[in-house]
Amino acid sequence: MDSASALGLLTRLLSDPPDLSIVADPTAWKIVRDNAARHGVAPLIAFLARAHVERAEREWCDRVLTSAWTRHTRNLRELDDVLSVLDGAGLSVLVLKGPPLACRYYQPPFLRKPSTDIDLAIGKDDLDRACEALAKLGYAPEENVRESKAISHHIGLEHPARPALELHFRLTHKALGIRTEEFLERSVPYVLPGGRAVRILSPADEILHLVLHRASGRFATLFHLYEVRKIWRCAPIETRREAVLTAARHHFAGVFAMTDIAFRARWGEAMLTPDIPLPATWLHWRLTEKLYDEFERCSDPGRELPLTVRLKRKWLDFQMTDQPSDGLRFGADMARIARFQLLRKGWRTVRVN
Repeated sequence: MDSASALGLLTRLLSDPPDLSIVADPTAWKIVRDNAARHGVAPLIAFLARAHVERAEREWCDRVLTSAWTRHTRNLRELDDVLSVLDGAGLSVLVLKGPPLACRYYQPPFLRKPSTDIDLAIGKDDLDRACEALAKLGYAPEENVRESKAISHHIGLEHPARPALELHFRLTHKALGIRTEEFLERSVPYVLPGGRAVRILSPADEILHLVLHRASGRFATLFHLYEVRKIWRCAPIETRREAVLTAARHHFAGVFAMTDIAFRARWGEAMLTPDIPLPATWLHWRLTEKLYDEFERCSDPGRELPLTVRLKRKWLDFQMTDQPSDGLRFGADMARIARFQLLRKGWRTVRVN
């Protein structure tokens, strides 16, 4: 069975109500089980199916759920340690996605795909101080910090024993993304299960982030679409409108248009209703279900992507730009990234020689 068919089975199980006939069919269930982790939905599938499968298959469900619980608990503990250091340095930080989102929208929380890293948002001017503070815990930047500031939207930090960190100074979309200072100003308080008070995105900004994050990953996993739908459906109409208006103001209307198409393609329902206006983009006629299918084919998670596919993904991204000027900015950003990559490759060659 091809990837699209497997994705269809997973979607049917995660629909309302779930199609439990899939669990009763040994062939279909094996396809679901073999593909659930690749699409980020293994804990959700395991929790849903556990009461409906034979004992031997229940053991698979228990292994998946135990692993998810362990990783969620570890992430909570590590998040507390990291925030203690940053708080001690007097830095204002937002926690993106991760344990706070899991605790608010999933029951039990570890059903949300446990992250392999911890995402934080911080002002660009505070990045150096944050890196210096986190060095005390043993964290070191993955790449050159100056280069990351120029071509990316975050700085990655690695640790030999702890989860990786991403310090976002833009929300997503590399140098074309929205600066985090705007979101820090609108952030809201939240208390983690251990009692630590943190700041998280406002409800509308959280929706915006999840939609942008999925688009920047080129709609790669079913989990992220499932999560956008879950939180979108929980939000009141005013929050939905605010998220869409903010997206349009920052020239990300095309991203919401494609997410609406994803809702229709995968769930058979609209995301954007007539009472939530969205301006048309300069390539609006290109935003179709056929284009979304191309995104899915070019972003199949866990597969090695040849150069031709990676170039096509850039062309797909280009078609989501809002205006001709955004298209030009997109092209300039691609050129800047390519230049840095070539320079990096050249310096490595010099060092090796």
